[in-house]
Amino acid sequence: MLILLITLLAVSAAAVAQPLEIINEHGAVTVEVVSERWVRAWRAGQSSDSSDGITVSKSPVRLLIEARPPEGASPDIHLEIPVGVRFVVRTEDGDIRVEGMVRRATLQSLRGSLDLAVPLNVTQLNLEITSRPATVDFPPGQTMPFYSVAIHPRLQVWKLTHTLPSRDLAYGSLDAQLHEPSRLSVRDWPIPEDWPLKPHTLSKAAVQRLVAKAERRRRGGRPAPVPPRQLPVPVEEPVAADDTAIFKFDVRMVSMNVAVSDSGGRPLAGLTKADFIVEEEGKRQDIRVADPEESPFNMAILLDLSGSTSVDLDHMRQAALKLIEMAGPKDQVALYAMSGSMFYRLSSLTTDREALIEQCNALPYPAGGSPLWDTIALVYDDELAGREGERNALIAISDGIDNRISGQSVPSMLRATRLIEASGEMNARIYPIFLLSGERFGRNWSVKARGRMEALARKTGGRLFTARSVADIEPVLPELAEEMRSVYEIAYYPANQDFDGGWRRVSIKVGIPGARVRARPGYFAD
Repeated sequence: MLILLITLLAVSAAAVAQPLEIINEHGAVTVEVVSERWVRAWRAGQSSDSSDGITVSKSPVRLLIEARPPEGASPDIHLEIPVGVRFVVRTEDGDIRVEGMVRRATLQSLRGSLDLAVPLNVTQLNLEITSRPATVDFPPGQTMPFYSVAIHPRLQVWKLTHTLPSRDLAYGSLDAQLHEPSRLSVRDWPIPEDWPLKPHTLSKAAVQRLVAKAERRRRGGRPAPVPPRQLPVPVEEPVAADDTAIFKFDVRMVSMNVAVSDSGGRPLAGLTKADFIVEEEGKRQDIRVADPEESPFNMAILLDLSGSTSVDLDHMRQAALKLIEMAGPKDQVALYAMSGSMFYRLSSLTTDREALIEQCNALPYPAGGSPLWDTIALVYDDELAGREGERNALIAISDGIDNRISGQSVPSMLRATRLIEASGEMNARIYPIFLLSGERFGRNWSVKARGRMEALARKTGGRLFTARSVADIEPVLPELAEEMRSVYEIAYYPANQDFDGGWRRVSIKVGIPGARVRARPGYFAD
């Protein structure tokens, strides 16, 4: 198999300037867009570890992959291309099949058919066909403009167009010029849940899960009816020569995160479990763990790379690198971006600092609108939502001006009030690094943005930090590090081990005059 390294999410200037060109004069071409870092190419009928009959050449303006199979061998080729890479496909006799989230693609065939499976909610199509195909398949329940246009008294072409309500909603576009295809098929490609690139419009489902938790708590924590729960049964295991027995029990632990500050709002570090008092449903509990130094953090970093930050790309990269350096050796860091009105997962949670640095050097170019509320919801939902009880932090570097505030195109689907209300159910503290550079827009946008970001931080037990601009972020980092060190992981075995799904109120106090505790008010005993 022919393997070429291309950076994941390659929408940097270098990648855009050098598209991939695929030529197969007498065979079919199948292109699958994948969430990998490599271009892979192989001939049909071969094992995928062979590149026989495929050549590669590179120039300053293109990377060319060409099929030149031996005589009598299958001329059809398959390719896997990383998401974000632009490509061109040219063939005379072969069919063309494309599947996945296409950034930019141009397809040309004289006699081959065309089969497309792309996410229609973020992809624009513009197809021109000289002769109408005998078979035309569209997604069930969806109509697309497919019409003929006379360009000469003796010549007409057929066109298929698929546009979106706003160009700002489009991630990709696909153009095709076909001459005599026997078949045209267009299908919708559902974006997988683990896909590293998503439209901001998927935020509603993420927030709905949080709202459902809040509604359940408001009802008194009464879950939906479930079958009677089987209680743990002791398991007897004979051990040693004298056949003595050990009894094992299923004992559940509860873990909660607590931020502690003094009366002036300054973080209180250095506390031990002797300083804490934990009560569950009014009954004092025996604390097992309270250690902010050894318990690692999961730190999700969100970079606002909307169009207004284009002059700050290098500064944003440096800010991300400094945050990565700030993390402890056991801390896991994830890197996300908002660019082109889309959500990007650049890296999942990892302790691999080299991989994170590599992603910082391949950030998407700033573009598009600022659906910030949607992106924050998607960042939380991506991994932190599944890490209940762990120390989770979401750090957002942004001027906070969602397009709902500015009234421009591509506003968040979510209202700020909706996100703020739902954030009370998040298993993460949000720490906005609020950029005052948004004040240059005037119209009171920055003031409104700050109020919403501050409310979001407060609701999650986090704290808002301010910087004049992304270039001036470094003085903020020691304060942020100190704040995060004041978050303690409190763990205990509840005296009530009957986990029936109900809501349990938890009160956490610190026996120091003036100490302020920020913690969740309880948990569901699932």
